[in-house]
Amino acid sequence: MPLDHPHDPDRQIGEVFRRLSSLRETCGEAAVSRCVSALLVTLGASAMAEAERRAAALAEPAGPRPGDVRVTAWAQRTTADPFDESIEP
Repeated sequence: MPLDHPHDPDRQIGEVFRRLSSLRETCGEAAVSRCVSALLVTLGASAMAEAERRAAALAEPAGPRPGDVRVTAWAQRTTADPFDESIEP
């Protein structure tokens, strides 16, 4: 089902309503009822797929951000360099 304006959600929704109205005139109320039922099932499945896609994107490790603080476990810390006594205060 190609749409004339794929980046205009308002027109896409209008197209759905236009086609449902056309279906009602052509095939009657029973056909519209079946079509709306199938449309709602498809819409629910599509919404679930989008939610799972977003959840998967959030679950992926994003890596360090510039403002993150790096913390080292106490067991992994190394001793600091000893004080250099050659430097006079």
